[in-house]
Amino acid sequence: MELIEGRYAKEERKFPKNVRQIGEPSAGSRILIEDYVYTFLRQMAEADQTCIKTAILLGEFGTSDIYIQGALDIDMGQEVAGWFSHEHWREIFQEAQTWFEGLEVVGWFMANPGFPPELTKELQNLHLRNFSGEQYVFLQMDVVENEEIFYRYGKKGLAPLCGYYIYYEKNERMQAYMSQRRGGVGIEPEGILKDRAAARFRNVMQEKKEQNTQKKTMTFLYTSCTFLVMVILVIGITMVNNYDRMTDMERALHNISESLGEASGQQSAPEEAVSEDIEKADGTSEEEQSDAVAEQVPEEAVVEAPEEAQEEAPEEVSEEQPEEVQEVMSQAVQEPEPEPEPERYEVKAGDTLLEICRAKYGTEDMVDEICEQNGLEDGDKIYVGQTLVLP
Repeated sequence: MELIEGRYAKEERKFPKNVRQIGEPSAGSRILIEDYVYTFLRQMAEADQTCIKTAILLGEFGTSDIYIQGALDIDMGQEVAGWFSHEHWREIFQEAQTWFEGLEVVGWFMANPGFPPELTKELQNLHLRNFSGEQYVFLQMDVVENEEIFYRYGKKGLAPLCGYYIYYEKNERMQAYMSQRRGGVGIEPEGILKDRAAARFRNVMQEKKEQNTQKKTMTFLYTSCTFLVMVILVIGITMVNNYDRMTDMERALHNISESLGEASGQQSAPEEAVSEDIEKADGTSEEEQSDAVAEQVPEEAVVEAPEEAQEEAPEEVSEEQPEEVQEVMSQAVQEPEPEPEPERYEVKAGDTLLEICRAKYGTEDMVDEICEQNGLEDGDKIYVGQTLVLP
């Protein structure tokens, strides 16, 4: 009871800013596991997928939250009945004192590759026998099917939780322990493990930058080609319309000239006939001769046809042509070049602005710009389904 009272008497930690949500954690009791600890557990389970792996989780208890800041790789064999013996606990306390002084045991871990997480009666009794208390947790993982579940004691006994958080901080003790377990492989001169996730983000961002550059170039070329095609089409349509109008004008002039020729021929033919009749007429009066001429001349005025044709011809050659050309050319000139739309990103479960910056830009310096671009007063308050405009 003294340990429990002392544990809850500690000052409550502030919830970390850089977190990644897994599943749907409950608001009352939250589990937070540090990124290096989570990485170590997965690597330990993936190293040998032919046997069961166990580890002890160390950290701190808050009023309602549990912070897992370290993990000890403890080989307790393959028989569950022999786990957590006195020798195992002696080794656990010695290792915890050596590598994680000041932290306490907050739960345990088991990975059985190829077997989905299942809380059997044997595992439940093992947990209750060695971790008697509602605050302790049990993490079960299957790296083959990529499944993992946290269990915690509740009103109905040991029950699975709906989710948890992975948070990021400078965990030097866990890095040193990981270095010792690997024999120093992969450790930088300062003794800090290289953040492979950041390296992957940088590579992805570099690829995205190259893809964006190619997209912009292709968009510019596509827009230019589209504009040129439209100009060519406008010019072609204008030329075709002009050609048709010129052809119609030529036909109209040809018809007018033919009409004039026919009219002149018809006019000369009656005059010759009248002269012949006058010569043949003996003793006829001038009135009779004029009547005979009037009968031979057609009633319709032959000259009226070309006048009507001349009146209709200017109507065909109207001023519609330059107005249509101007309209088509003005439409081609006034069409603005489409501007590229800004990149958007839809927030998914577990996303944070820090991770989005790492994924999109390879750096954490763009958080303020994203907040300013989207009018966010607090960069830590984003929700699933929210669409962010990326600068």
